[in-house]
Amino acid sequence: MNRKMHLGLSLAAGLLGGLLSHYVSPVLVHAAQAAPPPKEVRAQSFLLVNDDGSPAGLFGFDLNGHPNIKLFDRTGKVTWSTDVRAANSRPLAVNTEK
Repeated sequence: MNRKMHLGLSLAAGLLGGLLSHYVSPVLVHAAQAAPPPKEVRAQSFLLVNDDGSPAGLFGFDLNGHPNIKLFDRTGKVTWSTDVRAANSRPLAVNTEK
């Protein structure tokens, strides 16, 4: 008899809890719809950084408006640049054949 009473009380408590949670639950929040990514990004320069935030590369323009690319080592020293005035400047090997 005691076993049947526990079973009945468990079922009643479960049904009552489910019923109450349906009416007492907080308002559901849904994530906002993300805007689609842009098809074009415009900037005068792009700075690439490492995991620690130190600069690794710069794509931009010099003071005369000429395009310039600089690559930096971990200490921030320029290791390669398209600037012909830079001491360590070396041309890239470019293959124009298809």
